[in-house]
Amino acid sequence: MNKKIILLFTLCLIFGISKDVFAEEFEVTNPANNHTQYGKVQYSAKEFKNNLDALSNKFNNINISSAYEDMSGMIIDSEGNDYYLMLLADKATGFGFFDLAELAFSKISDSEIAKIDSENTKQLFFPKYKMSTKEIISLSEALSNIEYNDRSSEAIKDIQSGITNFGTNDYANYIMALGYMKLNDIDSAKKYIQAALTINPINLNYKILQSKVVAETKRNKKSLKIVKDTKKYDISYYPIKRKIASNEEYIMYKTEKQPWLKDYHLGYYYYLRDDNNKALRVLQSAISKNNSRNALLYSLMSRIYIKNGDFERANIVATKAYNYNLSNINTLLSLGDIAYENNKYKQALKYYKKAAKSRSSVTEAKLKLANTYSKLNNTKTSDSIYKKLVEKDSAAYEAYYHIALNNPAIELNYLKKSVAINPNFKDGWIDLSRIMIENGNLAQAKKYLENAYYIDGNDFRYYYYQSLLLKKTEELNRAK
Repeated sequence: MNKKIILLFTLCLIFGISKDVFAEEFEVTNPANNHTQYGKVQYSAKEFKNNLDALSNKFNNINISSAYEDMSGMIIDSEGNDYYLMLLADKATGFGFFDLAELAFSKISDSEIAKIDSENTKQLFFPKYKMSTKEIISLSEALSNIEYNDRSSEAIKDIQSGITNFGTNDYANYIMALGYMKLNDIDSAKKYIQAALTINPINLNYKILQSKVVAETKRNKKSLKIVKDTKKYDISYYPIKRKIASNEEYIMYKTEKQPWLKDYHLGYYYYLRDDNNKALRVLQSAISKNNSRNALLYSLMSRIYIKNGDFERANIVATKAYNYNLSNINTLLSLGDIAYENNKYKQALKYYKKAAKSRSSVTEAKLKLANTYSKLNNTKTSDSIYKKLVEKDSAAYEAYYHIALNNPAIELNYLKKSVAINPNFKDGWIDLSRIMIENGNLAQAKKYLENAYYIDGNDFRYYYYQSLLLKKTEELNRAK
């Protein structure tokens, strides 16, 4: 029997929950039972994920009108779950369905949770030109052809015959540039991306594509300068900051001349895009007899193994890296994480202190330093570090989270802040559900728990609080 089911039955027994309630709560809905009449429904995490995957498949396979209709229906159905609406808004923006992204944002009920995503996304990704639905569908079809179907030439012809207002439509110019980039027609790509930026100079997608186009012209300094400019954007939404960081590594890969360093940056690019298998393959292929070079490669490999939960391999490669470089931040963070995982907090503190002196990834290093001080019961120092982090880094969502746990008076607001910055931060959703259970708001607690389950269905805390929620629900039903 599935271990999670065993655990859940055990918790049900502990809390005295009936098997009938258990079965009702975890009954699997048949994804084939899709409704055509849209209206508010309570999607389970599995249902929502399945529907979102099906929608993405339609978009990737140029079934754009159907994908557009399905997304519109999902937005209406998801009213009442702000996390799902944020996911849909971000997905719609990526597809070029800007009107549907606007619709999704408009349906969100808790502005504390969605404000950062809405403001940053609209400012940095929406086009200046207001497109009709027909134009949106046409350009989204071109995007699908370019990105997923190797039909860039056809997409360009369709845009040229169907779009006439290139002087004002910045997004049409961007899609044209993307198509020419895929065809390796760099001069044309440069022309159209410059036209898009002339109309809309702060659009982040346009700037990222510009950096890639310029990198292909071998004007490395200019390409790196564009990347540097994107890092100056005032952004609090963590997924966007991650996108900027991954593009920086990609441009470093394109502009670097030494093969092993190219592989290092390409591996880092995949790592930041959560494609850990590709990252490891690239890094492993770059390992050579030059141990000083290998130290840098091993340092990044150790972070990937940590991310995968493979602390044994992480320790092996981090130790190799440390023997040749005592100051690499990734190596120090990995060794600190390994010590922390084994409850050797004083040893972890030593590595994190060294890592915190580095200029790069200083937020992550100081956050881990604060967590370790907290484990050593030095809450005064840990609280001080957390507070300094949120003052200096508006995207330090984990610092907001830890401040929340230590300050009941502001706990709810700061937990909401943590998931507003990073909606995929499961710890924030789990503790929000805890507060809702404590406050008797069981319907909201259920939604927050579903969000946590969507992100990671293997976290035991989900099952604990789900069992507690079911117990509270039974108690209320009996009291009626």
